[in-house]
Amino acid sequence: MEQPAQGVDRRFAELNALSRLASVGAVQADEDRVIEEILQVVWELVPCRQPLLFLAEPDSQQFTLFMRDQDPKRMPMAERSIIRRIYASGRGEVINAVVSDPDLSSLLADDIRAKQVVATPVCLGDECVGVLGAADSLRGAFCEDDLTVMGMLGHQAAVALENARLRLTLKRQGQEIEGLHRLSQLLTSSSGADELIGESVRIVADLVECEKVAILLHDNDTGELRALPQVVGISERDAAEVRLPLSEPSLSGSVFRTRAPLITNDAANDAWVSKRLRELLGIESLLVVPLATGGRPIGVLKLINVRKGFFDEGDLRFSSILASRLSGIIESSYAREREHALVQRLREADQTKSEFVSMLAHELKGPITTISGFGEILQRQWPDLEDPKRDRILGIVTKEVGRLARLVNDLLDLSRMESGTLRYDFGPVSLPELVESIVSVHSSLSAQHEVRLDLPMTLPKVQGDADRIRQVLLNLLTNATRYSPEGTSVTVEARVLDDQENLQVAVRDEGIGISAEDQKRLFSKFVSLPKPAWIPKGTGLGLYITKGIVEGHGGSMWLESTVGEGSTFYFTLPVAQDEASL
Repeated sequence: MEQPAQGVDRRFAELNALSRLASVGAVQADEDRVIEEILQVVWELVPCRQPLLFLAEPDSQQFTLFMRDQDPKRMPMAERSIIRRIYASGRGEVINAVVSDPDLSSLLADDIRAKQVVATPVCLGDECVGVLGAADSLRGAFCEDDLTVMGMLGHQAAVALENARLRLTLKRQGQEIEGLHRLSQLLTSSSGADELIGESVRIVADLVECEKVAILLHDNDTGELRALPQVVGISERDAAEVRLPLSEPSLSGSVFRTRAPLITNDAANDAWVSKRLRELLGIESLLVVPLATGGRPIGVLKLINVRKGFFDEGDLRFSSILASRLSGIIESSYAREREHALVQRLREADQTKSEFVSMLAHELKGPITTISGFGEILQRQWPDLEDPKRDRILGIVTKEVGRLARLVNDLLDLSRMESGTLRYDFGPVSLPELVESIVSVHSSLSAQHEVRLDLPMTLPKVQGDADRIRQVLLNLLTNATRYSPEGTSVTVEARVLDDQENLQVAVRDEGIGISAEDQKRLFSKFVSLPKPAWIPKGTGLGLYITKGIVEGHGGSMWLESTVGEGSTFYFTLPVAQDEASL
């Protein structure tokens, strides 16, 4: 029989233990810490080899077993076992011959190797959340007093777990409010899209407490989900490798298509996690939530390796809320950037228009003034002018009229191109003959430059409009000589491409060259690039029209240039059908 003093000591220990459980549940939002304290209290009050806490997970239909100094274990709730019997009945039991029990489970018999068990349901009101137990009494057998103590601890453990979960819920709600507030502030920021998205990703990583975060947006051209360079915990080089074709099975692809978030806490054994990305990013646990704007999916948010070891339903719900706000930030920042770009383009277009009007007025004024002046001279002094002087004046007037005609033709071509009414008279054209004709007729091209032709007569004919191709070549040759110092060479080359269906033409000079920045806008209309004073100004329409003519033939045009060394303009034309079959 227990002595009075011993009874008082035991009662004091029990009350102290209950107080500790009440305290830890009231101050801790960390469920793991509460579980540790529950197991420690059982260890102290019920002498045993191992305290046990089975927590039910109805969603996954499993019990998770927690023990001192061991990793958690799982057991299906549907499996026949002593634990399932106690959980279902709501009554505690003392079992001092576990191997003889009809509901013996492999977990108790093989993993824990329990010979004796005392266990009680962990209930809060009518809700049972698990089973609290102890394996193998250090006094030889468990008794009813042990079951009574376990009953008190089971009730207090339920309260402590509930309090911890409530505190965790409150903490998470506070984080949600804080996160939404921080993300909302970004919507009013004047920063650029890259900076806004980068800061958003850092906020999400901080709030969800995971090692790595990446945003994957859908690329319509490639049909892939591609990571933005704004990432957390991932190098820029690795981020560039994060690509997931939607044609291949993947967790992210499934989330993008179904717009339903997914979790995997065992990425190493999950076939839906790309092996390449798992190894590249060191993925152990993964949470993927959809990104969408206006009902349209735009990508996914990937959260990798949560610091607590596993993602849960709370993380999924919280991340979905953050992803919703993040989608708005992405769309808003890109829309703002597009708006700024549009405003800038409109300003540039307005500036270009003003410059063009000024240039056009200047281009028209020069020849008109010359024609008008010499016309008056001819009108007043025709009988008195000597024939050589009269011929020279007429030559100047004819030249200026030609200059006006070219300007008018450029404007007409521009108008027709933009309205889609520029007509072509297609037929087989011999490129070598055409180039030789241009050089022969326009002797000014070779007056101060050496014009070299590398055009074998064996070249196949091209399918095109001879007059328009002549216009392209003349413009390129004129530019080559205009932007090159005297005495340098200009080369025209051509070759058949490997597909045998297109001819590539190159016009190469040794001129001033074009900077990389200027190359980006060279083929735009009305563009006049900075040039030395010795180079005459143009309308800024020539290359725009030239490129349009080439594309009208089904070809393409581009250039390579180095400042101070020269430029090479390339264009392609289709080989005439009868020539291609030879």
